[in-house]
Amino acid sequence: MSNIAERPMREASEAHVALSLVLDVSLSMKGPPMNLLNDAVNLMINQMKADPRLMNIVDLAIFVFGSKGRENVYQGFRAIADCDLVNLEATDDSTYVVSSLECAVEFSKKRCAAYDKAGGAYKPWIVLITDGELNDSNSALDSIGNAIKERESQGKLMFFALGVEGYKRTQLDKLTNNPKQIIGAKIVNFGEFFSWIGRSMKAVSSKEIGDVAPLPPLQFTV
Repeated sequence: MSNIAERPMREASEAHVALSLVLDVSLSMKGPPMNLLNDAVNLMINQMKADPRLMNIVDLAIFVFGSKGRENVYQGFRAIADCDLVNLEATDDSTYVVSSLECAVEFSKKRCAAYDKAGGAYKPWIVLITDGELNDSNSALDSIGNAIKERESQGKLMFFALGVEGYKRTQLDKLTNNPKQIIGAKIVNFGEFFSWIGRSMKAVSSKEIGDVAPLPPLQFTV
């Protein structure tokens, strides 16, 4: 895929925020769920492209997960201004997430290291979307969960997970120190959720690095 490679940051003298999406492409997402997810991600991209500052300082990477051994990276980090609209397909017959989360954590570390040498880094975000039970072992989930929790504890990461209908809450709880950031939803909530991410990027980047930015309320109910 030509979109796997990362691209240089825009407006390097300004502080940036790295946003990683980790998205389920297993067969249970086929049809309306994947169509709604594509629409929601594209809504978020267009929402941020409409903001002349945000489109240059938010860098988006997209990771996908499903079968073991698949290519994890759908899109390397690039400014929202340089993002094409997504067209994900749900084709995988299993749901293994750990390797994709490992990629997201490592890519975020490297991107933030580049920001630190330039205009500075806001806390990066990793957002996971899944609609079913994960096939990874408990030990594998514990391992990546410990890596995520360590970075959360150091103030170096914001992690959110959106679990859709058939998801297993106990598995997602392994991935974060912050249970309130595990959110149950229906597929019809995808658009509202990704619009909220766009608004949150604006809130986060309106503050000085290190300041706590109140996030806008997430208004949908499930």
